[in-house]
Amino acid sequence: MFKFVHKLTCLAILCTGFSAGISWGQVSPIEPMFAQDSSLGIVLRRGHLRVGIDAAIGGPYMFWNNKTQFYDGFELEIIKEIAARLKIESRPINIPWADQPQSLISRQVDILLSAREEGALDIGENRGKFIETLPYYRNTQRLLIRADGTAIKSLRDMIGKRVGVVANSGGAAIAETYNKNRGNAIRLFSSRDLDRMIIQLRDRQLDAMILDEPVAVWQVRNNPNFMIIGEPLIPIRLVAIVNKDDLSLKKAIDQALTEMRQDGKLEQILKRWNLWESQQKTLQSHLKSRKALPNMALATTTPFLVYP
Repeated sequence: MFKFVHKLTCLAILCTGFSAGISWGQVSPIEPMFAQDSSLGIVLRRGHLRVGIDAAIGGPYMFWNNKTQFYDGFELEIIKEIAARLKIESRPINIPWADQPQSLISRQVDILLSAREEGALDIGENRGKFIETLPYYRNTQRLLIRADGTAIKSLRDMIGKRVGVVANSGGAAIAETYNKNRGNAIRLFSSRDLDRMIIQLRDRQLDAMILDEPVAVWQVRNNPNFMIIGEPLIPIRLVAIVNKDDLSLKKAIDQALTEMRQDGKLEQILKRWNLWESQQKTLQSHLKSRKALPNMALATTTPFLVYP
C-alpha cells in the first residue's frame, strides 16, 4: 500500500505472467532473553509498550471503531498479544504514517507496527537507523472489481480499462510498470483518497482497483457487490520496526511473534479478520509459480522458508 516496492521483482512478475512468492522467514528457536541493552528493561519497568500506529490507514489494518470508541484492526490485536506475552500493556499512539520514523528516532514511541513493508525504511536518510522484527503478515496486491464486472479475470484483461490505485502504493507500481511495458495500456487513476475511489468503483466510474490484499478483503467484507479476482501479486512481508540500538526489545518481540506462530495465536487473529485463507493461497501460488518460472525470474525471489 505504500511507497517501497521492489521494482525488479515487479517487472519480472509482469513479464512472466506469474506471481512470485514471499515467505515468512526463518524462525529461530526461542532463546532466553538477555539484556543486550536497556531498551527492553526500560519498557518492562514502564509497564507499557508505546506503539506508533496510524488509524488513517483504515480497516482491517488499524482504524477507529466508533462502537468501542477505541482503535481496532488485526494489527492492534497483534500489538496487544505481543504486549501480553511481555506481561505489560500496549499503548497505541496515533501518528501520521509519514511522521512515524522521526517519532521512533526521537523515542516518542518504542516500536512502529503500522503496515511497514520489509526493507522500506532502509533507504535514503533513514538507512541504517532501524532494525526489523520477524514478519507478522505476508501482504500481496489484489484486483478488486464489481461483482458484475466478470469480464475482468486478470491483469491482462485491464487493457483499456479504468483502474484506480492508491498513490505510491504497490498497486500503483504494478500498474505503472505494466503501462511502461505495454504502452500505457491501462487507463490509470491515482489518488490518496481511498474512500473516494471505492465510491467511484461502486458507481462505475472505475472498472477495477489494485489494492493491498487486507484492504481488498475488507471492502468485500463490507460490500457484497465487490469481489476479488486473479492471483495474488507481488507478495511482500510486513514487519515491526525498532531503533537500531534496541536489540533486546527486538529480540523480545521476535520471541513473542515466534510463540504466536507456534501456538496458533497468529493464525487465530488472521482468521478472525478473514486474512488467513489468503495466506495459504499466496503460498500455493508461490509454489506453483516457482515450478513454472524461468531461472531469471526465480533469481528475483528470496529463498526463505515458508510459514506456516
